[in-house]
Amino acid sequence: MNTISWIRDGIAQRRAAVYMKVIAVFFCLAALSHLAGIMGLGGGSGVDRPWYFRAADPVLLLVNLVIAWGLWRTKLWAVVGWLVAVVFLQVVPMLLLIQFTAPDPRLRATWYGMMATHAVLLAVFFALLRHKKAGADLGDRA
Repeated sequence: MNTISWIRDGIAQRRAAVYMKVIAVFFCLAALSHLAGIMGLGGGSGVDRPWYFRAADPVLLLVNLVIAWGLWRTKLWAVVGWLVAVVFLQVVPMLLLIQFTAPDPRLRATWYGMMATHAVLLAVFFALLRHKKAGADLGDRA
């Protein structure tokens, strides 16, 4: 069985689908956070923020909304998008730009904590996919 069919079979399980809905809610909350950043509602005006945060907020707002919708609908592309978004839109930029974006050790610890949270959420998801029960497909609920 290849990876794609393993994930597709896994997200058909009820517990993985419920977990995806919970993660979708978190993605919606993250989108609201980015919207607040665009509107300047979160601690100071948007103009006072560094340019990379102002540039990232609209991108992450759209990405979070699209992935949230896909996760809520238990789509395979949303799982791939979730993984890609975490790696390429958060982990890689954080690690490459940490000296510019988080010069304060406290802020740096916050960002490392956020990366660890993403890693744990993804690990739990893949653990749910791994432990498949017979007859636990969404189509089997009548």
